[in-house]
Amino acid sequence: MVVAGGSGRRMGGAVRKQYLEVGGAPVLLRAVMPFVDHPAVGTVVVVLPPEDVDAPPSWLAGLPVAIVAGGAERGDSVWNGLLATPGDAPAVLVHDGARPFVSAGIIDRVLAACSQGGAVAAVQVTDTVKEVGPDRIICGTPDRERLWRAQTPQGFPRAALLRAYQRARAEGAAATDDAAIFERYEGSVRVVAGSERNIKVTRPADLLMAEALALAPDAGAGE
Repeated sequence: MVVAGGSGRRMGGAVRKQYLEVGGAPVLLRAVMPFVDHPAVGTVVVVLPPEDVDAPPSWLAGLPVAIVAGGAERGDSVWNGLLATPGDAPAVLVHDGARPFVSAGIIDRVLAACSQGGAVAAVQVTDTVKEVGPDRIICGTPDRERLWRAQTPQGFPRAALLRAYQRARAEGAAATDDAAIFERYEGSVRVVAGSERNIKVTRPADLLMAEALALAPDAGAGE
């Protein structure tokens, strides 16, 4: 499932960030194609803003993907996409449509790990991180050896993720990512190696970095 149901307006401008081009191809198209091309992925569901579902971009309409409408919040979009996945699918990978450089290697690692529970692509923090209070006074320095930056895809057994979201919706629980929902209701989530190339395009500076990465497609291709 590739989730691109948000407005994408933090980037500014008239075009949603997931439709902006990097290296001559839309961000969302770059996010979708590694899953379309992956031999272990049987179905690809793309979640779009509701107003775009009836007339999706032409470069997306021609792909072998199911297109569904997103919801008011990210969790609603994931729920809609989850319902569109095959009921007999053993696992579901959830990927952010604003991450255009996911690799086959990352997909492989998440798929392998989620056969035993939840799995998240992530990279270990290298900077020193400070915990800061509302007065901006440092109140703690976490051990960076224990800190990882979560990326996507995040993978889960489909039935377990469905149960987790059913409970979250019933309780009105919200979370920033699917792993947090799974952790809360179903069990442990394992971290697997992501990649520094697997960036999320959110702000104009990210778009500049994405353009640079698109010009060097072979760098880190095995990650």
